[in-house]
Amino acid sequence: MQSLPQMSEQERLIQGVVMREALVRILARHSQVSGVDGVDTEICVRSLSNARLDIGLPPFSGAPLPACLEPTVTRALADAPRTERDFKILLSALEALLPSSGWIKRSASEGDDAAFEEKHRHALILGKGALLECSTMTVGLAVMEPELCYPYHKHPPAEFYVVLSEGNWYRDDVGWWNPGPGGVVFNPPSAVHSMRSTDKPLLALWGLWGLSYAVD
Repeated sequence: MQSLPQMSEQERLIQGVVMREALVRILARHSQVSGVDGVDTEICVRSLSNARLDIGLPPFSGAPLPACLEPTVTRALADAPRTERDFKILLSALEALLPSSGWIKRSASEGDDAAFEEKHRHALILGKGALLECSTMTVGLAVMEPELCYPYHKHPPAEFYVVLSEGNWYRDDVGWWNPGPGGVVFNPPSAVHSMRSTDKPLLALWGLWGLSYAVD
């Protein structure tokens, strides 16, 4: 991932607002053209629109991105969809924020790929202990190396994904499907879900709303 000059706190906040507004437009447009059972997408869009962003204070949650994953992130960002204006804005803001973000990982469970923990990361952008503090939303960027399955899991908050790569998504009431780059996925509260990469890295921006929620 290309190293960028360190941003000031005010510049970080501006980029965070730019990212949020692009994300709101993407989600609002999607909710108008596709019905999603079990999730009130209007609440999601409204929650994100009204979320208060403050300058996060270090130390941030997480750690620097491991060197072994830097080529994966670089490749995934280079391949991400930029044909629509809002996606260009979203990705430009993300690229500005990522060098300052902390990265966290989910612990592998019994039966998971033994190398799972070292083959994925989440950059924490908004939320408790994130680059930008927010008490009502948690927003992060997930990256996974090729041919990797994320553990099946669930959590109380509802969730969205803005899909930025090829990849397959799972929800227990739907099964597996491929939303495609630029697609949007909504998961109702406590729905069992997962995702897996193809022969390319998986990249997706995710958000949990209703409260600031720590990722397992």
